[in-house]
Amino acid sequence: MQLFNSIFSTSNNHITLTQMSLIFGVSLAMGVLHAAVYKYKSNYTKEFVISLSLMPALIAVIIALVNGNLGAGVAVAGTFSLIKFRSAAGSSKEMLAILLAMAIGLATGMGFLGLAVFMTLVLSACILIFENIGFAQVNQNRRHLLVTVPIEFDYDQFFENQFGSSCKQADLISLKYKQKKEALVLEYQVLLEKSVTDKKLVDTILTAGPLDVILNKQMPKKKYL
Repeated sequence: MQLFNSIFSTSNNHITLTQMSLIFGVSLAMGVLHAAVYKYKSNYTKEFVISLSLMPALIAVIIALVNGNLGAGVAVAGTFSLIKFRSAAGSSKEMLAILLAMAIGLATGMGFLGLAVFMTLVLSACILIFENIGFAQVNQNRRHLLVTVPIEFDYDQFFENQFGSSCKQADLISLKYKQKKEALVLEYQVLLEKSVTDKKLVDTILTAGPLDVILNKQMPKKKYL
């Protein structure tokens, strides 16, 4: 079987039971493999992994049933759009997993089984390689800091002095008022010196008084990727 050859005949629009069985079997196998790779070093739920396993087979069957019918194709596209807007926003890795599952389903549904297998194996290998090299490694000394201070507090001078001795880098990301402009919430992204612990940084900040301090190793997820 050549990579870009479809199992469908160009002269016959009818799908045989053998063709449908091949489509369903290959898409299901590739979906299970894709879900297994996604689970590696990921925080996942049982429902999402099952959905990821079955999605290529479901999409493949839908595409095979459409099989060149323009009206049915438009209806299917509308259905996919409805599902998108009825779904909660996910992380970039989840969206990549869903996109790959859809690509597998599209390839198998159009009869390009060799292409689907090749694409799944190559991209799965890329995911595993990127997970095990330092390409996207997050700096272990980087922290996300939230500090609530009184409105009259001179935070510029204070944090400039404290961060100068504790951090290699400190960036003020956002500043917002709280409690009817009686307090300020300062959001920093800091890179700690190797000799500075989390507790030491918090203790240093608390020398200014009973401030509300939150220190995280990761930034909270935003609504965008």
